[in-house]
Amino acid sequence: MAQFRTLSPEVDYQALLAQLPGQSHPRRKLAELQRKGHLIRLKKGFYVFTKEFIGREYSAQIVANLMYGPSYLSLEYALQHYRLIPERVEVFSSVTTQKNKIFETAIGRFTYSHLHPSLYPLGITINKGSDGRNFLIAKPEKALLDIFTLKFRNSSRPNVSDLEAALEDDLRVELTELKLQLDYDLLNEMRPYYKYRPWCDRLIRFLTEKL
Repeated sequence: MAQFRTLSPEVDYQALLAQLPGQSHPRRKLAELQRKGHLIRLKKGFYVFTKEFIGREYSAQIVANLMYGPSYLSLEYALQHYRLIPERVEVFSSVTTQKNKIFETAIGRFTYSHLHPSLYPLGITINKGSDGRNFLIAKPEKALLDIFTLKFRNSSRPNVSDLEAALEDDLRVELTELKLQLDYDLLNEMRPYYKYRPWCDRLIRFLTEKL
C-alpha cells in the first residue's frame, strides 16, 4: 500500500490504477481500501484518501475544483471565506460552465451552478489553503456578481434601496468589511460584461460610487 502515499489526497480512478501495474484485480484492491476506510469515494471515478492512511489531509477546496469542472468556488462560500457574511456556510458552492450539479458526499455537499461562458473567467483568483496548496476561488466582487447573476433575475431595474436590502437583509453582507476589500479597478474592468444585467449593473455602480 506504500505506493499510494506518493499520490495527492484527492485522486481519480486512473491515477489509482497507475499505482497497480500488473495487478490482476485492481478494482478489488480499491474496494479493499474503501472497506478499510482508507479511501473515500465521492463520485464515480473520484476519491480522497484519509489522513491516517496517506499522512496528509485532503483539501475540500481542491476537491471542489477537481470534482466537476471547469469550476471555481464562489457564491456564499466565497463570501464566508472572505469573512463578508456572519453565517458559517456548510455548502461548498461553485460556478461552472457546465450544467448545474449537486454532489452529496461523505465529506460535505458540493454544488455547481451554471454561469454563462462570457462571465465565467472574470474575477477568479488563486488562494493558498492551510496546507500551502492552491485552489481557485472568486474574488469578493465576482462572488457577489455571481450571486446577483444567478439569484436576482428580475427584469426591472432595481433602485439603491432594493440593492441595499439585497446586500444587507438577504445576504447579510458586512459592507464595512466589503469596502476594505474592494478592487475598484476590477469592478470597472468587469462593468461592460454586466451592462445588460440590471441587478449586476446597479451593484457595480453602487460599489464604485456609493460604498
